[in-house]
Amino acid sequence: MVVAPGTASAGRTFYGWLQGSETMPERGAEIGTFISEENKLEDDDNLRNTTWWIAPSIGINDQLELTLPVVFSWDRADHGGPRSTLEHYAADLKYRFVTADPVDRPAFAPAIQIGINRIVTGPRDVWEPHALLIGTYQVGAIHAAINLGATALVGPDAQDYQAVTGVGLSIAATDDLRFGIEAYGEFALNNSGTGNDSWAVVGPNLAWTHGRTWLSANYGIGVYKIRDAPKLNWGIAF
Repeated sequence: MVVAPGTASAGRTFYGWLQGSETMPERGAEIGTFISEENKLEDDDNLRNTTWWIAPSIGINDQLELTLPVVFSWDRADHGGPRSTLEHYAADLKYRFVTADPVDRPAFAPAIQIGINRIVTGPRDVWEPHALLIGTYQVGAIHAAINLGATALVGPDAQDYQAVTGVGLSIAATDDLRFGIEAYGEFALNNSGTGNDSWAVVGPNLAWTHGRTWLSANYGIGVYKIRDAPKLNWGIAF
């Protein structure tokens, strides 16, 4: 999103699960949050979780953004029953490779996001680095996005790797309202027992902006090892 002094010109992302290539303008700031669910993982109705993510984002310059998330989770499983926890805190950097200037920006905008999560639950010596390649293409009312990334759980007794991928399409219905569809998945590349799950969803999305506020959402219908995975994002720019 390019944030003018008065209003937000677009949502931070038009998608539920997918990341966009937009970054905050230099010295811009925003509070963003999302809540997501993963229900009936691995066809077990007792395997489900809810995640709440909240973070400030700061524009270091027009193409580089710093985000500092804090993540809470609730999960229910047969082993141990329901629980709510502070899951991790993190630092993420997103770099947009092309200008966001409305006059000069190209239709295709690549970006990269890298970061590291400090795991609070479990062993204290486990860290979670992650990287995500982002590509967006916009022409007229049509916006398309692709994400391809990986995460790892790294520690003395943990060497787990997971691929993250997704594609999406969003079409403007009005100046402020968009509808579309997206597919998203997380796939364990190996598992040493620390809990990476594989799953994939496809479903409709919407995005809406109103002044400095925005929201986007997706209802992901399970196509692989999950029943559904809805996600709602919203935020306000300052």
